[in-house]
Amino acid sequence: MSLRTLLIDNYDSYTYNLYQLLGDVNGELPTVLRNDETDWPTVRARLEAGEFDNVVISPGPGTPQRATDVGISLALLQAQLPVPTLGVCLGFQALALAHGGTVHHAPEPVHGRLSGVRHSGHPLFEGIASGPEYSVVRYHSLLVDAASLPACLEPIAWTCGEHHALQLGASSTPGPAATGSPAAPLAAVPPGDAPPRRRQLAPAESGALLMALAHRSLPHYGVQFHPESVATGYGLALLRNFTALTWRHRGLPVPPLPPAVLPQLAGPPGTAMPPRPWAQRDPQGTLCLHHLALPGTLAAAGGSEALFWHLFGSRGGSPAGSEAEAAEDTWWLDSATTDRGRFSFMGGRGGRLWRRIEYHLPPPPADGSAADSGAAAGTIAAADGGSGCASLDGQGTLVLTAADGSVQQLRTDFLGWLGALLERQRCRISPEDAQALPFNFWGGLVGYLGYELKAECGGSRRPAAGAKVGSGAAPAPDAAFFLADQLLAVDHHSDDVYLLALYDPGSEGSQQEAQQWVAHMEARVQALVTQRRAASDSGGTSAPPLQQNGAASAVRGAEAQGPCSAEQQRLDGVSAPRPGPFRLREGRQQYLENVAACMQALHDGESYEVCLTTMLSRQGAPDAVRLYRTLRRINPAPYAAWLRFAGGAPQLCCCSPERFLRGDRGGQLEAKPIKGTAPRFPADPEADARSAAELAASEKDRAENLMIVDLLRNDLGRVCAPGSVHVPGLMQIESYATVHQMVSTVRGLRQPDASIVDCLRAAFPGGSMTGAPKIRTMEIIDKLEQGPRGVYSGSLGYISFNDTFDLNIVIRTAVLAGGRISIGAGGAIVVQSDPEGEYEEMRLKARALLRAVGECDSGDPAAAADVADD
Repeated sequence: MSLRTLLIDNYDSYTYNLYQLLGDVNGELPTVLRNDETDWPTVRARLEAGEFDNVVISPGPGTPQRATDVGISLALLQAQLPVPTLGVCLGFQALALAHGGTVHHAPEPVHGRLSGVRHSGHPLFEGIASGPEYSVVRYHSLLVDAASLPACLEPIAWTCGEHHALQLGASSTPGPAATGSPAAPLAAVPPGDAPPRRRQLAPAESGALLMALAHRSLPHYGVQFHPESVATGYGLALLRNFTALTWRHRGLPVPPLPPAVLPQLAGPPGTAMPPRPWAQRDPQGTLCLHHLALPGTLAAAGGSEALFWHLFGSRGGSPAGSEAEAAEDTWWLDSATTDRGRFSFMGGRGGRLWRRIEYHLPPPPADGSAADSGAAAGTIAAADGGSGCASLDGQGTLVLTAADGSVQQLRTDFLGWLGALLERQRCRISPEDAQALPFNFWGGLVGYLGYELKAECGGSRRPAAGAKVGSGAAPAPDAAFFLADQLLAVDHHSDDVYLLALYDPGSEGSQQEAQQWVAHMEARVQALVTQRRAASDSGGTSAPPLQQNGAASAVRGAEAQGPCSAEQQRLDGVSAPRPGPFRLREGRQQYLENVAACMQALHDGESYEVCLTTMLSRQGAPDAVRLYRTLRRINPAPYAAWLRFAGGAPQLCCCSPERFLRGDRGGQLEAKPIKGTAPRFPADPEADARSAAELAASEKDRAENLMIVDLLRNDLGRVCAPGSVHVPGLMQIESYATVHQMVSTVRGLRQPDASIVDCLRAAFPGGSMTGAPKIRTMEIIDKLEQGPRGVYSGSLGYISFNDTFDLNIVIRTAVLAGGRISIGAGGAIVVQSDPEGEYEEMRLKARALLRAVGECDSGDPAAAADVADD
């Protein structure tokens, strides 16, 4: 037996966490309806017709006193239908307001922090501990005034003790040990149809805040905290209790839970599920793959950097010493830290399937009306609530350039076009290929999705604050990719090199082209190996000393010497004038004011966390080849990349440490959000260890990280199998060349009918670059930031024609275009933020890029490019 739940989404970024848990306890996934998707009479008719057994009202930004923030939610509660209803956070506040209660600002906003909860023993809390041992996660700035409650509403739970940051156990995974709840799960809700006994509880202690309500005669309940959070104890048990109340309301016995769900009642939610068979997914694909392995060749060829510059990156076949010698339309997905990234991929202009793809969104309306939320002067609250600004209306321009120079232009939306392409171009997956190739990228798309493509993922297409529409130089494409039909892959762990080429099995010429390319590249790789061995035997060198990162090389990360010595860089730069300083797009004072505006929005309940950014830029870009070589030497990263387009797209030199989303074989999805950054002190091991320990202990950073983990769980929950979204690693410290980072891992199993484009629509832009709730927070960002983010904050990587993908978050990236260089940087603003501290964190995140630019400018490894704070 199963229950049919109507889940009303108040445009929150945690709704689909409830969706997943309700699927577990109901035996059937709920129906999700946004609060402005239809009118109240239509919903009422569906409820009265018995289409749903109960209703859950989600959290959301804003206030229940603003009609557009709650939409039909408030009307449903005011109608007082005898349908079991549970309100969460905003839904809880709406329940009180619907019956005459008062909602006001809480004594302090509490976002991503935990409190103990003391309850009355109401059946909603059956089998759940009461007191400090029962910890829940809170995300709210507003609060129901307990003194204002009418007689029909019964208070049933309160806070006890002080709120605190999540305390992690040794496993760094959430659960009872992490949240403070008892380790052993309590008994499940009794299976019988008799309601459990209630125990009497003394009135709430002084200073306790109201955390739960129940209507005395209707089956309506509400909780201020978030039972769906990964760090809330007994969240699944509470929702199970709500379903039990629903069954009893209908006069039916409560069915037992599936055995697989019982261990999760205490938390944490979700469990790992095995991947689905992959090789059988699409045996009749439209493309075939020709490939060849060259075992033990990587180190002998000089490492991945030597392979790239010799085979793809240079015009003449020998390593490019400067940008003038660099080949166009080249790419390199560069796992420069081989301890965290096993594979790298590279290529250039390919065969008859190859395309350069550039997409521009339609321009926003000149008056900004598509996104005007009507906020009052001096505030950034969305006065119209709901989805806020209108989504993209209209089609953009897509330009496809073939290897022979022919051009095709289309009017389309990008993700719709991408979905059709991936459906049309599918690589055959044989068990033999799956076993022979240990990596996932077999050919497909390589490039980036710019941040403004949020317009196709639920966000708006609006001019940023202070930006002039239609002025200045042509903007960079909102998405730019290569359709890569020929590529080289390297396995840094096994020292192997692989050559791959896609071909059309219906075309003999296409198959011959693939075979010829693989044979030609094999000869070139072997020639490089022979050349280096001969040079080594004679005691000479055949090429500049490129950084080695093959498995046999002892050179790693920052220990490697770049391709150009500091002396040579100084000689090259003698006659060149030193460029001016970088300038902040907003300036220091405006950035501080933007931080303060974000904090006001947090206090007003418009957001839980805002990822505020700015852009550092200057006229006078350094040589791109030298910059990337310097960057990967001083700040190697697992998701680094070089992208060089011949068209209008910019040159990208990326050293990102953050994975946005990976789609693995058999439908496994993984996100690795970063929230929390601290400087490294390589020359002082004690100070370095202290910095890492302080980051791990930082209550502010743990709150930031938890909020984004819950957001990523929500995004994956849109496209993953019920019960499969889980957090195997929470708030783990990873150390890179210049910074320590707090990193979490979120995984799930993609639904069989969920496409790659479905995954992108569900999760893009990455939550670590927006904040939560995502849509409302992106509106706040649009109002504050005085220009588009462009490539920065988007995603870069590959989308393979074998139904896998791996995309990073574009941070720690230099964007070069038109002789100008831009570097994006920012940080998450939470209620614990200090404006000066946030400004310094922004500067810290730009430090590695500025150091690399400074070294390219002066030849001095200790130099950093200047920044003007005005």
